[in-house]
Amino acid sequence: MTSAGSTAAPAAPAPTAAPAPSAAVDDHREQFLRAYLRHRVGERLAGFEQAQSRYTSARRWATAVTVLLFTAAAALGAVAVADDGRRALWAFLATVAAALATAVTTYEAAFSFRAQSRRSADGVALLHLLQAHGAPQGEDGVNAFRTEVESVLRHSDQ
Repeated sequence: MTSAGSTAAPAAPAPTAAPAPSAAVDDHREQFLRAYLRHRVGERLAGFEQAQSRYTSARRWATAVTVLLFTAAAALGAVAVADDGRRALWAFLATVAAALATAVTTYEAAFSFRAQSRRSADGVALLHLLQAHGAPQGEDGVNAFRTEVESVLRHSDQ
């Protein structure tokens, strides 16, 4: 016996499961981080590595040329002492070699190859460290990560 008022309603179809808002946000966050790391950080990292190599090489060349010129100045001075007939010529050449060595040293100091190389090396190390640790969770974590990276880039560009 069924009662008139107790008819069973047909079951409504289950709503389709939409991705949870946190999953969409996490996906967007991951996409942003991948793109940011590849394009912004990756390109700057390559630039810093190239700059470090270039400044280190320039510093080595400047040091080698300076040592060579100062050695030549010392040798020419010794020759000037030994050769009475052309002492003035050898002394002049020794002075020219010493002046050139001083000019190369001044050039290296003016462009501060050592400091530029060290700044680029610091930028490389910090960017590698930031890449390894990644961004903390959440939107604030992404913003903090981006701020840290931009701070490293500003410091390393100066």
